[in-house]
Amino acid sequence: MYTNEIIKNIEISLIRQIALKMKKYEDGIDLTIGEPVQDLPYGVKVEMSNKVIKEKLGYTQTGGMPELKKEIVNYYNKYFGSDYEIENCLITVGSTEGLSTFIRYFVKKGDEVIMPTPTYPGYAPNIKMQEGVEVYLDTSENNYKLTAEMLENAITEKTKAVILTYPNNPAGITLELEEMDKIADIIRKHDIYVLSDEIYAALAFEKFNSFARYKDLKDKIVVINGFSKSHSMTGYRVGYMLASKSLIADFMKLSQYTTTGVSTVGQYGAIKALQDYPTREEVVLENKERVEFFVKGLEKLGFDVIKPEGAFYVFAGYSKLSKMNSLDFANHIVENTHVGVVPGICFMVENYLRFSITQEIPLLEKALERIEKCLKELKNWKKGI
Repeated sequence: MYTNEIIKNIEISLIRQIALKMKKYEDGIDLTIGEPVQDLPYGVKVEMSNKVIKEKLGYTQTGGMPELKKEIVNYYNKYFGSDYEIENCLITVGSTEGLSTFIRYFVKKGDEVIMPTPTYPGYAPNIKMQEGVEVYLDTSENNYKLTAEMLENAITEKTKAVILTYPNNPAGITLELEEMDKIADIIRKHDIYVLSDEIYAALAFEKFNSFARYKDLKDKIVVINGFSKSHSMTGYRVGYMLASKSLIADFMKLSQYTTTGVSTVGQYGAIKALQDYPTREEVVLENKERVEFFVKGLEKLGFDVIKPEGAFYVFAGYSKLSKMNSLDFANHIVENTHVGVVPGICFMVENYLRFSITQEIPLLEKALERIEKCLKELKNWKKGI
């Protein structure tokens, strides 16, 4: 029987595996999956409900509803300084379809794709399926912030693409505008393409600078975003791609023969989300409060924490606390505290853990108490007490 060895050797996400493991603990506190704690806006629920009750919803046209595309390009042009038109936008099944489409379109066998670490683990399997080469760019010397010099030094004649994620998952960091300008100059200089994954853009703690600002680079920079994180629409799977008109026309062909189309009711919900709730100030303040609470708690326990500048994750180093690798340490915490955490190796960084701060503060406080107890027991075990 024929089997595709590439697909056969790809494993289900380790994050999902740990999240599944957490299901068996009745007292579990799950800090694994990036599922926003807030519900989607009530007005969005009402809009979608009314559409389902009052209308017969069928397929939408290939590439997505023009009304939604209009709202998206207006949103990006207003808040992020771009000059997109409707033809620069493609609606996708979540931002995940966007990243898959980008990689399938640009990456061929042997092509190198640069990913500054820490990096989201969903990119690598897509690169493997295209027989591309993953190039992990170590940014630890600059506290995990990419610099233009680092990127320039990593580019080779085989480099086809660079994948950037800001605000970053798992660290929540962003790039300074001055550094982005230098990176844009490097993109102009080389025959490479950039995927700018901006799924957490609306959740930046301060003003977010998008790579969409570089209007002359639409042929080289592809922006992906969506509504899962910003508007808690994880179950509705509505995302989008922004790029040059010619690229979007080609991406649409890939999309048509991959998904046919995006949920109609979800697209109506996304339109309402951008019309009535374009910015998420209250959500950002809630996220920031929870994140800062958890950062302080972890620092008291001896973790070295990268200060997040957006999203709802905390990426914490534990080298002062344990010599275990991150997978073993994460499993130790999960099994002994029933607190779900993600090992740093998922993001190609060792001796770190990611905590998804998607619970209310009382539960976060309980999680910290359990972790503190676990660390004390681990310390006593080492001493032989």
